[in-house]
Amino acid sequence: MDDHPDFLRTPETVCKPDIRSPTASFLLDRPITIKDQHSAVADISLHKDVPDDIRIQFETTKNLYLYAWFVYRFYPVAKHHAYACLELALRERFEPEMIAAGEKKFKFGPGLKRLLSYAVKKGHLKNENFEVWRNRTENQARQRTEFEIIKEMDQLGLEKMVFDESQIKIKEEDRNHDYLATILETMPWMRNHYAHGTKSLDNQVLGTIKLVAEVINQIYPA
Repeated sequence: MDDHPDFLRTPETVCKPDIRSPTASFLLDRPITIKDQHSAVADISLHKDVPDDIRIQFETTKNLYLYAWFVYRFYPVAKHHAYACLELALRERFEPEMIAAGEKKFKFGPGLKRLLSYAVKKGHLKNENFEVWRNRTENQARQRTEFEIIKEMDQLGLEKMVFDESQIKIKEEDRNHDYLATILETMPWMRNHYAHGTKSLDNQVLGTIKLVAEVINQIYPA
């Protein structure tokens, strides 16, 4: 049992990759290494005007992700810590303001959902500042443009037309989707899922780390 990857490592095995760490990718023509793990998270950052205590907590999240290369079960720990860092940042930024505006002061703070809702309500978070929203908007514009071209071909009785990327113009209808509503619904639930104990185990953490960075960078404008 001593060599089981989920139990305490020995001094001899502490720096060996977890047997569940990926070793190959169809995107690379070489084995995956710890350098790839580092590169995946290194460029996700908080800008310099975010308070240092919050930036340090965020860097801890990134280090947990990095070291999950050696201990696979650090992935859910990293995700849990990312949500904790987000709640800390929101509480530091908005709790005094919320109390001054007449909101009730809670013993353990307002909670992630109330903090996020406040940030959205006051306009600190905007759909267009999230990469996921921008990507979906661009995809919708592309799909709409392609459909319009196919429709025009059918009307003109043509079998083919030249399609130029410059023809894709984002319209208001392409922007008609609310990513903030998704964030308000899912992030508090996910935070509770990890905070109250879970058996979940996967390595899908980078998206969460990126999203947390996008939120924090918006509530502390540079």
